[in-house]
Amino acid sequence: MDQYHALLKEILGRGDVQYEPRTQEYIIGISGSQSVYDLRKGFPLITTKNVPPRLPFEELFWKLRGERSVKSLVDRNVNIWTANAFDRYLKRRGLYKGVPKHSAIWNEKFKIYSEYLKDLEDPNSDKGDLGPVYGYNWRYDQDSDGNRIDQLVNLINGIKKSPGSRYHILSSWNVSRLKDGAIGPCPFWHQFTVWGENIDLHMIQRSNDSFLGVPFNIAEDSALTHLVAKETGYKPRFFIHTPINAHIYLGVKPRSEFWMDSKNVKEFQRKFNKIKGKKGYLKLKKWYLRFAPEESKGNEKKDHVPFILEQLSKEPRDLPTLEFKQDIPFFEAIERPPLDVFEVKGYNPHNWASKAEMAA
Repeated sequence: MDQYHALLKEILGRGDVQYEPRTQEYIIGISGSQSVYDLRKGFPLITTKNVPPRLPFEELFWKLRGERSVKSLVDRNVNIWTANAFDRYLKRRGLYKGVPKHSAIWNEKFKIYSEYLKDLEDPNSDKGDLGPVYGYNWRYDQDSDGNRIDQLVNLINGIKKSPGSRYHILSSWNVSRLKDGAIGPCPFWHQFTVWGENIDLHMIQRSNDSFLGVPFNIAEDSALTHLVAKETGYKPRFFIHTPINAHIYLGVKPRSEFWMDSKNVKEFQRKFNKIKGKKGYLKLKKWYLRFAPEESKGNEKKDHVPFILEQLSKEPRDLPTLEFKQDIPFFEAIERPPLDVFEVKGYNPHNWASKAEMAA
């Protein structure tokens, strides 16, 4: 996973610090990069921390089904979108100002909301609705007359009928619907290209949580390449990932005050760029935690820098493989639990306390 580590190093080594208004957190980031993963050499599931394969696969199948509620994810114990649904819930009911982000009351109300979703019987209830996001735009787009356009069906049929076409695209960026979604799609452009017996996928992502989100993105879209290749009769070859606003979260005050001082940023990056061996990242982590303010109560683990320094100290291990368990047509497969469709073999990640908090 050298490509992924290179992205993390590029962000920490030369990135700029910025306040991000949607999440109300500080970030350090860059304006673009690109990684190429050769799927013939293994399945690119991050090995320097444990990414349980079921979680990104559940999210992928949820997108491919065109769902917009978090209810089915919650029922499968996948909670990566619950906070975004809660955020939208507050805004639509005029409660947003009374429940500020990163506050004790937000944490308390979110806990109640999360428990409520578990007991919610109606899967179509607007209480878990994210609005028109991701796969919903793939499966329920509309033409100018209001007729449904299923981009995913069109994509599969297009690859089968006209493999050399340059129109094998899934676009989730629907400008007319942006205001109605909990969040604008981050991976918004998926373009498949057939070359001989091979098929490649190039995904472009406008915004990238590089510690928590990107490992999921790599796993999901590599799995998507395998799924589409199997359905259309081609061999999966390359997954190309182009992150644009690639960033690392720095948390909130008082921790983020370290990064608001340009002298601290310069000193951190000076030390970071001088690191020669893996142990150097652990030394920098120790230095950073000694000089940076403590994270406030209820906002622990929102600063991802210590996690990334720990991760960079690990040596990448051999990649696992992705294998299909049975021959199931594409649109039947995505209705099933992902681990009934395929499995990851030979996954041997480093196991350590890598669970950071996701920004919402």
